[in-house]
Amino acid sequence: MTSTGHANPPDRKRRLRPSAAVSVIEQVPVSLDAAERARLARLAAALRAAEPALDATAYFGTTVSAGVGPGPAVVVEDHSAITLFEEAGDIAYAYRSLLLGGGDDVVLIGVPRNAAFEAYCSETLGLGPVEVLGPRPGVAGRSLTRRALNDDALIGELARRARRHGGLTLLPYMGTGGIWALAARLAAASGEAVRVAAPPPRLTRRVNDKSWFAACVEAALGTPARPPSVAVHSLAGLVAQLAAFARSHPGVAIKLPDSASSAGNLVLDPARLRAAPLKRLRAWLPGLLRELGWRGAFPLLVTAWEGPILASPSAQLWIPERHDGPPLVEGVFDQSVLGAQAVFSGAAPSALPADLQRRVATQAVQLGTLFQELGYFGRCSFDSIVVGAAGSDAALHWVECNGRWGGVSIPLTVANRLTGDWARRPPVIIERVGVSGRPRPLADILAELDDLLYRPKGAAQGLVLLSPGRLEAGSGFEAMVLAATAEAGKAQAGPVAARILRAMGAAPRAAAGA
Repeated sequence: MTSTGHANPPDRKRRLRPSAAVSVIEQVPVSLDAAERARLARLAAALRAAEPALDATAYFGTTVSAGVGPGPAVVVEDHSAITLFEEAGDIAYAYRSLLLGGGDDVVLIGVPRNAAFEAYCSETLGLGPVEVLGPRPGVAGRSLTRRALNDDALIGELARRARRHGGLTLLPYMGTGGIWALAARLAAASGEAVRVAAPPPRLTRRVNDKSWFAACVEAALGTPARPPSVAVHSLAGLVAQLAAFARSHPGVAIKLPDSASSAGNLVLDPARLRAAPLKRLRAWLPGLLRELGWRGAFPLLVTAWEGPILASPSAQLWIPERHDGPPLVEGVFDQSVLGAQAVFSGAAPSALPADLQRRVATQAVQLGTLFQELGYFGRCSFDSIVVGAAGSDAALHWVECNGRWGGVSIPLTVANRLTGDWARRPPVIIERVGVSGRPRPLADILAELDDLLYRPKGAAQGLVLLSPGRLEAGSGFEAMVLAATAEAGKAQAGPVAARILRAMGAAPRAAAGA
Protein backbone atom coordinates (compact mmCIF):
# COMPACT_ATOMS: atom_id res chain seq x y z
CA MET A 1 0.00 0.00 0.00
CA THR A 2 2.83 2.41 0.84
CA SER A 3 6.53 2.63 0.24
CA THR A 4 9.33 4.71 1.67
CA GLY A 5 12.99 5.17 1.06
CA HIS A 6 16.07 6.48 2.77
CA ALA A 7 17.17 10.08 2.53
CA ASN A 8 17.70 11.33 -1.01
CA PRO A 9 21.15 12.18 -2.33
CA PRO A 10 21.79 15.92 -1.78
CA ASP A 11 21.19 16.86 -5.43
CA ARG A 12 17.89 14.96 -5.67
CA LYS A 13 16.08 16.12 -2.57
CA ARG A 14 12.67 17.63 -3.11
CA ARG A 15 12.72 21.28 -2.10
CA LEU A 16 10.23 24.10 -1.63
CA ARG A 17 10.85 27.73 -0.65
CA PRO A 18 7.85 29.27 1.11
CA SER A 19 9.70 32.56 1.71
CA ALA A 20 13.08 34.21 1.28
CA ALA A 21 14.34 32.80 4.58
CA VAL A 22 12.42 29.51 4.83
CA SER A 23 13.45 26.50 2.79
CA VAL A 24 11.79 23.10 3.02
CA ILE A 25 14.00 20.10 2.21
CA GLU A 26 12.60 16.59 2.09
CA GLN A 27 14.81 14.19 4.04
CA VAL A 28 12.65 11.03 4.11
CA PRO A 29 10.70 10.53 0.87
CA VAL A 30 7.41 8.69 1.23
CA SER A 31 5.16 7.55 -1.60
CA LEU A 32 1.54 6.51 -1.09
CA ASP A 33 -0.05 4.41 -3.80
CA ALA A 34 -3.18 5.50 -5.65
CA ALA A 35 -5.51 3.28 -3.61
CA GLU A 36 -4.26 4.72 -0.32
CA ARG A 37 -4.54 8.29 -1.58
CA ALA A 38 -8.10 7.59 -2.73
CA ARG A 39 -9.01 6.10 0.67
CA LEU A 40 -7.68 9.18 2.48
CA ALA A 41 -9.54 11.45 0.04
CA ARG A 42 -12.80 9.63 0.84
CA LEU A 43 -12.15 10.00 4.55
CA ALA A 44 -11.50 13.73 4.08
CA ALA A 45 -14.74 14.07 2.12
CA ALA A 46 -16.64 12.45 4.98
CA LEU A 47 -15.07 14.81 7.52
CA ARG A 48 -15.95 17.84 5.37
CA ALA A 49 -19.52 16.57 4.94
CA ALA A 50 -19.86 16.32 8.72
CA GLU A 51 -18.37 19.82 9.19
CA PRO A 52 -18.85 21.85 5.97
CA ALA A 53 -17.11 24.98 7.32
CA LEU A 54 -13.91 23.08 8.19
CA ASP A 55 -11.87 24.76 5.44
CA ALA A 56 -14.02 27.89 5.01
CA THR A 57 -12.29 31.22 4.32
CA ALA A 58 -15.03 33.09 2.42
CA TYR A 59 -15.66 35.35 5.43
CA PHE A 60 -12.22 36.92 4.88
CA GLY A 61 -12.86 37.82 1.23
CA THR A 62 -11.81 36.55 -2.16
CA THR A 63 -8.36 38.18 -2.02
CA VAL A 64 -7.26 36.14 1.01
CA SER A 65 -6.32 32.47 0.73
CA ALA A 66 -3.99 29.81 2.10
CA GLY A 67 -0.60 29.46 0.42
CA VAL A 68 2.38 31.58 -0.56
CA GLY A 69 2.17 34.46 -3.02
CA PRO A 70 4.31 37.22 -4.45
CA GLY A 71 5.94 39.78 -2.23
CA PRO A 72 7.68 39.50 1.12
CA ALA A 73 6.56 37.58 4.19
CA VAL A 74 5.19 39.13 7.36
CA VAL A 75 6.31 36.79 10.16
CA VAL A 76 4.05 36.75 13.23
CA GLU A 77 4.66 34.56 16.29
CA ASP A 78 1.51 34.85 18.41
CA HIS A 79 0.71 32.05 20.88
CA SER A 80 -2.45 33.52 22.37
CA ALA A 81 -4.76 30.83 20.92
CA ILE A 82 -3.06 28.03 22.89
CA THR A 83 -4.35 27.28 26.37
CA LEU A 84 -1.78 27.65 29.18
CA PHE A 85 0.79 29.14 26.82
CA GLU A 86 2.16 32.66 27.00
CA GLU A 87 -0.04 35.71 27.11
CA ALA A 88 0.53 39.46 27.00
CA GLY A 89 3.35 39.69 24.52
CA ASP A 90 4.84 36.20 24.22
CA ILE A 91 7.93 37.44 26.03
CA ALA A 92 9.86 34.17 26.13
CA TYR A 93 9.45 33.08 22.52
CA ALA A 94 8.62 36.21 20.49
CA TYR A 95 12.06 36.73 19.01
CA ARG A 96 12.37 33.20 17.57
CA SER A 97 10.41 34.59 14.63
CA LEU A 98 13.32 36.89 13.75
CA LEU A 99 15.22 33.79 12.60
CA LEU A 100 12.50 33.10 9.99
CA GLY A 101 12.71 36.50 8.32
CA GLY A 102 15.07 37.72 5.59
CA GLY A 103 15.34 39.93 2.54
CA ASP A 104 12.32 42.25 2.29
CA ASP A 105 10.42 40.34 4.99
CA VAL A 106 8.92 42.04 8.03
CA VAL A 107 8.93 40.48 11.50
CA LEU A 108 6.21 41.63 13.88
CA ILE A 109 7.34 41.78 17.51
CA GLY A 110 5.01 42.35 20.44
CA VAL A 111 7.73 42.96 23.03
CA PRO A 112 10.34 45.73 23.41
CA ARG A 113 13.07 45.63 20.76
CA ASN A 114 16.21 43.71 21.69
CA ALA A 115 19.13 45.30 19.86
CA ALA A 116 21.64 42.72 21.14
CA PHE A 117 19.66 39.77 19.77
CA GLU A 118 18.99 41.52 16.46
CA ALA A 119 22.73 42.18 16.09
CA TYR A 120 23.53 38.58 17.05
CA CYS A 121 21.24 37.23 14.33
CA SER A 122 22.37 39.71 11.69
CA GLU A 123 26.12 39.69 12.37
CA THR A 124 27.20 36.63 14.36
CA LEU A 125 24.86 34.25 12.52
CA GLY A 126 25.30 36.18 9.28
CA LEU A 127 21.58 36.33 8.52
CA GLY A 128 21.62 40.00 7.59
CA PRO A 129 19.25 42.71 8.74
CA VAL A 130 15.48 42.28 8.63
CA GLU A 131 12.80 44.89 9.27
CA VAL A 132 11.29 44.59 12.74
CA LEU A 133 7.97 46.30 13.39
CA GLY A 134 5.33 46.13 16.07
CA PRO A 135 2.16 47.73 17.32
CA ARG A 136 2.56 51.10 19.02
CA PRO A 137 2.58 51.09 22.83
CA GLY A 138 -0.89 51.52 24.23
CA VAL A 139 -2.77 50.01 21.28
CA ALA A 140 -5.63 47.92 22.64
CA GLY A 141 -5.56 44.12 22.46
CA ARG A 142 -4.30 41.20 24.52
CA SER A 143 -2.52 39.39 21.69
CA LEU A 144 0.08 40.61 19.21
CA THR A 145 -2.30 39.94 16.32
CA ARG A 146 -5.17 41.88 17.90
CA ARG A 147 -2.93 44.87 18.62
CA ALA A 148 -1.63 44.78 15.03
CA LEU A 149 -5.23 44.76 13.77
CA ASN A 150 -6.01 47.81 15.92
CA ASP A 151 -2.92 49.81 14.86
CA ASP A 152 -3.89 51.92 11.84
CA ALA A 153 -0.34 53.17 11.34
CA LEU A 154 1.08 49.64 11.24
CA ILE A 155 -1.67 48.50 8.85
CA GLY A 156 -0.87 51.46 6.60
CA GLU A 157 2.84 50.62 6.53
CA LEU A 158 2.23 46.96 5.71
CA ALA A 159 -0.34 47.91 3.06
CA ARG A 160 2.21 50.19 1.37
CA ARG A 161 4.62 47.27 1.24
CA ALA A 162 1.93 45.05 -0.27
CA ARG A 163 1.28 47.60 -3.03
CA ARG A 164 5.01 48.03 -3.67
CA HIS A 165 5.57 44.27 -4.06
CA GLY A 166 2.26 43.19 -5.55
CA GLY A 167 1.12 41.29 -2.47
CA LEU A 168 2.16 39.87 0.89
CA THR A 169 2.28 36.49 2.61
CA LEU A 170 1.55 36.20 6.32
CA LEU A 171 3.83 33.56 7.84
CA PRO A 172 2.24 32.97 11.26
CA TYR A 173 3.11 30.71 14.13
CA MET A 174 -0.46 29.42 13.85
CA GLY A 175 -3.35 30.05 11.45
CA THR A 176 -5.79 31.59 13.94
CA GLY A 177 -8.88 33.59 13.11
CA GLY A 178 -7.02 36.71 14.18
CA ILE A 179 -4.25 36.05 11.65
CA TRP A 180 -6.81 35.56 8.87
CA ALA A 181 -8.59 38.76 9.95
CA LEU A 182 -5.25 40.59 9.78
CA ALA A 183 -4.74 39.25 6.25
CA ALA A 184 -8.22 40.45 5.28
CA ARG A 185 -7.59 43.94 6.62
CA LEU A 186 -4.25 44.17 4.80
CA ALA A 187 -5.87 43.01 1.55
CA ALA A 188 -8.62 45.61 1.89
CA ALA A 189 -6.16 48.39 2.80
CA SER A 190 -3.73 47.59 -0.01
CA GLY A 191 -5.99 46.34 -2.80
CA GLU A 192 -3.58 43.42 -3.23
CA ALA A 193 -4.01 39.69 -2.63
CA VAL A 194 -2.68 38.42 0.69
CA ARG A 195 -1.83 34.76 1.25
CA VAL A 196 -1.64 33.01 4.62
CA ALA A 197 1.01 30.32 5.00
CA ALA A 198 -1.19 28.34 7.36
CA PRO A 199 -4.46 26.40 7.27
CA PRO A 200 -7.92 27.99 7.57
CA PRO A 201 -8.81 28.93 11.16
CA ARG A 202 -11.41 26.25 11.89
CA LEU A 203 -9.15 23.53 10.52
CA THR A 204 -6.28 24.99 12.57
CA ARG A 205 -8.36 24.63 15.73
CA ARG A 206 -9.37 21.08 14.89
CA VAL A 207 -5.93 19.65 14.12
CA ASN A 208 -4.52 21.18 17.32
CA ASP A 209 -7.32 19.60 19.37
CA LYS A 210 -6.00 16.36 20.85
CA SER A 211 -9.41 14.68 20.95
CA TRP A 212 -10.20 15.53 17.30
CA PHE A 213 -6.74 14.40 16.26
CA ALA A 214 -7.18 11.09 18.11
CA ALA A 215 -10.35 10.46 16.08
CA CYS A 216 -8.45 11.20 12.86
CA VAL A 217 -5.66 8.80 13.83
CA GLU A 218 -8.19 6.06 14.47
CA ALA A 219 -9.97 6.71 11.16
CA ALA A 220 -6.80 6.97 9.08
CA LEU A 221 -4.49 4.44 10.75
CA GLY A 222 -6.73 2.25 12.91
CA THR A 223 -7.42 2.02 16.63
CA PRO A 224 -4.02 0.43 17.48
CA ALA A 225 -2.27 3.61 16.28
CA ARG A 226 -3.37 5.73 19.25
CA PRO A 227 -3.28 5.38 23.03
CA PRO A 228 -6.56 4.38 24.69
CA SER A 229 -8.40 7.67 25.31
CA VAL A 230 -11.85 9.19 25.48
CA ALA A 231 -13.19 12.74 25.41
CA VAL A 232 -15.45 13.70 28.32
CA HIS A 233 -17.93 16.57 28.39
CA SER A 234 -18.83 16.89 32.06
CA LEU A 235 -17.37 16.44 35.53
CA ALA A 236 -19.49 13.33 36.07
CA GLY A 237 -18.17 11.84 32.83
CA LEU A 238 -14.61 12.73 33.84
CA VAL A 239 -14.93 10.97 37.19
CA ALA A 240 -16.51 7.89 35.65
CA GLN A 241 -13.90 7.53 32.93
CA LEU A 242 -10.99 8.08 35.32
CA ALA A 243 -12.32 5.36 37.57
CA ALA A 244 -12.67 3.02 34.58
CA PHE A 245 -9.19 3.81 33.20
CA ALA A 246 -7.63 3.38 36.66
CA ARG A 247 -8.97 -0.17 36.78
CA SER A 248 -7.55 -1.16 33.39
CA HIS A 249 -4.33 0.86 32.88
CA PRO A 250 -1.15 1.25 34.95
CA GLY A 251 -1.06 4.99 34.24
CA VAL A 252 -3.81 7.60 33.72
CA ALA A 253 -3.76 11.25 32.69
CA ILE A 254 -6.13 14.11 31.94
CA LYS A 255 -5.22 16.34 28.98
CA LEU A 256 -6.52 19.76 28.06
CA PRO A 257 -7.17 19.16 24.35
CA ASP A 258 -5.89 22.53 23.09
CA SER A 259 -2.79 22.98 25.25
CA ALA A 260 0.80 22.67 24.06
CA SER A 261 4.16 21.38 25.26
CA SER A 262 2.73 19.10 27.98
CA ALA A 263 1.51 22.14 29.92
CA GLY A 264 -2.01 20.71 29.93
CA ASN A 265 -1.15 17.21 31.17
CA LEU A 266 -2.29 16.10 34.61
CA VAL A 267 -0.82 12.67 35.41
CA LEU A 268 -2.63 10.80 38.20
CA ASP A 269 -1.87 7.81 40.40
CA PRO A 270 -4.26 4.96 39.42
CA ALA A 271 -4.00 3.42 42.89
CA ARG A 272 -5.22 6.66 44.45
CA LEU A 273 -8.05 6.85 41.93
CA ARG A 274 -9.10 3.28 42.65
CA ALA A 275 -9.08 3.88 46.41
CA ALA A 276 -11.14 7.07 46.36
CA PRO A 277 -14.95 7.06 46.32
CA LEU A 278 -16.46 8.72 43.25
CA LYS A 279 -17.92 11.50 45.42
CA ARG A 280 -14.44 12.36 46.72
CA LEU A 281 -12.97 12.35 43.19
CA ARG A 282 -15.71 14.72 42.06
CA ALA A 283 -14.78 17.16 44.85
CA TRP A 284 -11.01 16.75 44.45
CA LEU A 285 -10.45 16.91 40.67
CA PRO A 286 -11.64 20.47 39.88
CA GLY A 287 -9.10 21.93 42.28
CA LEU A 288 -6.26 19.93 40.74
CA LEU A 289 -7.29 21.03 37.27
CA ARG A 290 -7.57 24.68 38.30
CA GLU A 291 -4.01 24.51 39.67
CA LEU A 292 -3.00 23.37 36.19
CA GLY A 293 -4.74 26.41 34.68
CA TRP A 294 -8.07 24.87 33.67
CA ARG A 295 -10.92 27.35 33.50
CA GLY A 296 -13.81 24.93 33.58
CA ALA A 297 -14.15 24.25 29.86
CA PHE A 298 -14.96 20.86 28.39
CA PRO A 299 -14.22 18.54 26.68
CA LEU A 300 -11.24 17.09 28.46
CA LEU A 301 -9.33 14.03 27.32
CA VAL A 302 -8.86 11.03 29.62
CA THR A 303 -6.02 8.85 28.37
CA ALA A 304 -3.89 5.91 29.38
CA TRP A 305 -0.44 7.15 30.41
CA GLU A 306 1.57 4.45 28.72
CA GLY A 307 4.91 2.88 29.43
CA PRO A 308 7.60 1.86 29.18
CA ILE A 309 8.30 4.48 26.51
CA LEU A 310 11.31 3.63 24.37
CA ALA A 311 11.28 6.88 22.37
CA SER A 312 9.16 9.94 21.57
CA PRO A 313 9.64 10.50 17.82
CA SER A 314 8.26 13.61 16.15
CA ALA A 315 7.76 13.74 12.38
CA GLN A 316 8.36 17.22 10.97
CA LEU A 317 6.30 17.94 7.85
CA TRP A 318 5.56 20.71 5.40
CA ILE A 319 2.16 20.29 3.75
CA PRO A 320 2.14 22.15 0.42
CA GLU A 321 -0.69 23.09 -1.88
CA ARG A 322 -1.83 20.03 -3.83
CA HIS A 323 -0.25 21.20 -7.10
CA ASP A 324 3.15 21.21 -5.36
CA GLY A 325 2.87 17.53 -4.51
CA PRO A 326 2.33 15.45 -1.37
CA PRO A 327 3.52 16.34 2.16
CA LEU A 328 7.29 16.45 2.69
CA VAL A 329 8.96 14.82 5.70
CA GLU A 330 11.79 17.12 6.72
CA GLY A 331 12.98 14.78 9.41
CA VAL A 332 12.14 12.41 12.23
CA PHE A 333 13.42 13.70 15.57
CA ASP A 334 13.61 11.96 18.94
CA GLN A 335 12.26 14.28 21.61
CA SER A 336 13.76 14.45 25.09
CA VAL A 337 11.22 14.71 27.89
CA LEU A 338 11.60 14.94 31.65
CA GLY A 339 9.40 14.52 34.68
CA ALA A 340 6.04 12.91 35.30
CA GLN A 341 4.33 15.18 32.79
CA ALA A 342 6.83 14.32 30.01
CA VAL A 343 7.86 17.95 29.50
CA PHE A 344 9.81 18.73 26.32
CA SER A 345 13.49 19.47 26.97
CA GLY A 346 15.02 19.07 23.51
CA ALA A 347 15.32 16.90 20.42
CA ALA A 348 17.81 15.39 18.00
CA PRO A 349 17.65 13.52 14.68
CA SER A 350 16.18 10.12 15.40
CA ALA A 351 18.43 7.23 16.37
CA LEU A 352 15.63 4.67 16.00
CA PRO A 353 16.18 1.70 13.66
CA ALA A 354 15.68 2.59 10.01
CA ASP A 355 12.58 0.44 9.61
CA LEU A 356 10.88 2.12 12.57
CA GLN A 357 11.81 5.58 11.27
CA ARG A 358 10.27 4.64 7.93
CA ARG A 359 7.13 3.52 9.73
CA VAL A 360 6.95 6.86 11.56
CA ALA A 361 7.47 8.80 8.32
CA THR A 362 4.93 6.75 6.37
CA GLN A 363 2.17 7.10 8.93
CA ALA A 364 2.92 10.81 9.28
CA VAL A 365 2.50 11.25 5.52
CA GLN A 366 -0.79 9.36 5.66
CA LEU A 367 -2.02 11.81 8.29
CA GLY A 368 -0.55 14.75 6.39
CA THR A 369 -2.23 13.65 3.18
CA LEU A 370 -5.58 13.48 4.97
CA PHE A 371 -5.04 17.02 6.24
CA GLN A 372 -3.96 18.24 2.80
CA GLU A 373 -7.22 16.86 1.40
CA LEU A 374 -9.04 18.88 4.06
CA GLY A 375 -7.37 22.11 2.91
CA TYR A 376 -4.36 22.20 5.22
CA PHE A 377 -1.33 24.22 4.12
CA GLY A 378 1.97 24.87 5.87
CA ARG A 379 4.00 23.71 8.82
CA CYS A 380 2.83 20.64 10.72
CA SER A 381 4.34 18.03 13.00
CA PHE A 382 3.04 14.83 14.54
CA ASP A 383 4.24 13.56 17.92
CA SER A 384 4.25 9.88 18.81
CA ILE A 385 5.53 7.45 21.40
CA VAL A 386 7.12 4.04 20.94
CA VAL A 387 5.79 1.79 23.69
CA GLY A 388 7.09 -1.62 24.67
CA ALA A 389 10.04 -3.52 26.06
CA ALA A 390 13.45 -3.25 24.43
CA GLY A 391 13.93 -5.98 21.85
CA SER A 392 10.21 -6.61 21.44
CA ASP A 393 7.76 -5.54 18.75
CA ALA A 394 7.10 -2.01 19.95
CA ALA A 395 3.80 -0.19 19.41
CA LEU A 396 3.78 3.20 17.67
CA HIS A 397 1.10 5.49 19.12
CA TRP A 398 0.33 9.00 17.83
CA VAL A 399 -0.43 11.41 20.67
CA GLU A 400 -0.82 14.88 19.17
CA CYS A 401 -0.61 17.11 16.14
CA ASN A 402 1.15 20.46 16.22
CA GLY A 403 -0.62 22.31 13.42
CA ARG A 404 1.77 25.20 13.77
CA TRP A 405 5.47 26.03 14.11
CA GLY A 406 7.24 24.78 17.23
CA GLY A 407 10.29 23.87 19.24
CA VAL A 408 11.69 21.48 16.62
CA SER A 409 10.50 22.96 13.32
CA ILE A 410 11.91 26.43 13.99
CA PRO A 411 15.45 25.20 14.85
CA LEU A 412 15.32 22.75 11.92
CA THR A 413 14.43 25.59 9.54
CA VAL A 414 17.11 27.84 11.01
CA ALA A 415 19.66 25.03 10.53
CA ASN A 416 18.63 24.83 6.86
CA ARG A 417 19.18 28.55 6.58
CA LEU A 418 22.61 28.48 8.24
CA THR A 419 24.00 25.38 6.52
CA GLY A 420 21.98 24.99 3.32
CA ASP A 421 20.64 21.64 4.55
CA TRP A 422 20.31 20.65 8.19
CA ALA A 423 21.59 17.13 7.40
CA ARG A 424 25.06 18.66 6.92
CA ARG A 425 25.13 19.93 10.51
CA PRO A 426 22.40 18.03 12.38
CA PRO A 427 20.73 20.24 15.00
CA VAL A 428 20.56 19.02 18.59
CA ILE A 429 17.97 21.14 20.38
CA ILE A 430 18.23 21.95 24.09
CA GLU A 431 15.63 23.85 26.08
CA ARG A 432 15.11 24.66 29.75
CA VAL A 433 12.52 26.51 31.80
CA GLY A 434 12.07 26.87 35.52
CA VAL A 435 15.68 27.99 35.92
CA SER A 436 16.57 30.09 38.98
CA GLY A 437 19.19 32.38 37.49
CA ARG A 438 19.68 36.11 37.67
CA PRO A 439 18.62 38.73 35.13
CA ARG A 440 21.52 39.75 32.88
CA PRO A 441 21.81 41.75 29.65
CA LEU A 442 22.05 39.50 26.61
CA ALA A 443 25.25 41.23 25.51
CA ASP A 444 26.98 40.04 28.70
CA ILE A 445 25.75 36.48 28.21
CA LEU A 446 26.90 36.47 24.58
CA ALA A 447 30.34 37.71 25.60
CA GLU A 448 30.64 34.92 28.17
CA LEU A 449 29.60 32.28 25.61
CA ASP A 450 31.56 33.76 22.71
CA ASP A 451 33.90 30.80 22.25
CA LEU A 452 30.93 28.43 21.89
CA LEU A 453 28.94 30.39 19.32
CA TYR A 454 28.33 29.03 15.84
CA ARG A 455 29.61 31.28 13.06
CA PRO A 456 28.89 30.24 9.46
CA LYS A 457 32.14 31.76 8.21
CA GLY A 458 34.22 30.60 11.15
CA ALA A 459 33.43 27.73 13.49
CA ALA A 460 32.11 24.68 11.66
CA GLN A 461 30.09 23.76 14.73
CA GLY A 462 28.76 25.48 17.78
CA LEU A 463 25.89 26.99 19.74
CA VAL A 464 22.94 28.85 18.22
CA LEU A 465 20.72 30.84 20.58
CA LEU A 466 17.10 30.94 19.43
CA SER A 467 15.47 33.56 21.65
CA PRO A 468 16.61 36.10 24.26
CA GLY A 469 13.60 36.37 26.58
CA ARG A 470 14.30 33.66 29.16
CA LEU A 471 18.06 34.11 28.92
CA GLU A 472 17.90 37.75 29.98
CA ALA A 473 15.33 36.99 32.68
CA GLY A 474 17.48 34.15 34.07
CA SER A 475 14.58 31.72 33.79
CA GLY A 476 15.68 29.41 30.96
CA PHE A 477 16.82 29.22 27.37
CA GLU A 478 16.08 27.87 23.88
CA ALA A 479 19.14 26.85 21.86
CA MET A 480 20.64 24.28 19.53
CA VAL A 481 24.06 22.80 18.86
CA LEU A 482 25.19 22.28 15.26
CA ALA A 483 27.92 19.68 14.76
CA ALA A 484 29.24 17.36 12.08
CA THR A 485 27.07 14.50 13.33
CA ALA A 486 24.09 14.12 15.62
CA GLU A 487 26.21 12.00 17.94
CA ALA A 488 28.80 14.77 18.24
CA GLY A 489 26.05 17.31 18.88
CA LYS A 490 24.53 15.15 21.60
CA ALA A 491 27.93 14.79 23.27
CA GLN A 492 28.32 18.56 23.29
CA ALA A 493 24.77 19.38 24.39
CA GLY A 494 25.27 18.65 28.11
CA PRO A 495 28.46 20.70 28.55
CA VAL A 496 26.97 23.52 26.43
CA ALA A 497 23.80 23.60 28.55
CA ALA A 498 25.95 23.73 31.70
CA ARG A 499 27.90 26.70 30.29
CA ILE A 500 24.67 28.54 29.46
CA LEU A 501 23.32 27.94 32.96
CA ARG A 502 26.56 29.24 34.50
CA ALA A 503 26.34 32.35 32.33
CA MET A 504 22.82 32.84 33.69
CA GLY A 505 24.03 32.41 37.25
CA ALA A 506 21.95 29.26 37.63
CA ALA A 507 22.67 25.88 39.15
CA PRO A 508 23.71 23.19 36.62
CA ARG A 509 20.55 21.21 37.35
CA ALA A 510 17.43 22.91 36.09
CA ALA A 511 13.93 21.94 35.14
CA ALA A 512 13.21 21.00 31.57
CA GLY A 513 11.14 23.25 29.37
CA ALA A 514 8.29 23.27 26.91
